[in-house]
Amino acid sequence: MTPIILDAYAVIAALIGEGARTAVQPLIPTGLVSAPNVAEIVDVCVRVHANEERVVRERIRWLIAGGLEIVPLEADLALAAGALRARHYRRRHREISQGDCFALALAIQRQARLATADPDLASVARVEDVEVLGLPDSRGRRP
Repeated sequence: MTPIILDAYAVIAALIGEGARTAVQPLIPTGLVSAPNVAEIVDVCVRVHANEERVVRERIRWLIAGGLEIVPLEADLALAAGALRARHYRRRHREISQGDCFALALAIQRQARLATADPDLASVARVEDVEVLGLPDSRGRRP
């Protein structure tokens, strides 16, 4: 089966029960997420959503047991992510985060689809000829 790259929001949705959870769950067995995105996932789940760090780590281990692969950060991926952000970030028009760029760089590197609810990330992915699987955001809108 073809792998799919999950951005941080996709994994967060699976962990905390956001609207995209039902769309993300079937993607977990072939899903890949970059290590920098895992750092973002832990941060958001603990700091923003007030989950206990221990619980978040345990849930991430469950996802890994279900097939989710965490891709380590390597120099080529870091260079590609930095270049993507430098080319596409525009403060008022396209606020693509550095974390988003890691997910996109991984999708380009692996020639895989990218699952995201972020309209800016989806827009940049399409410019970079990456197929996007649009996930519903918290309001049910897809990019």
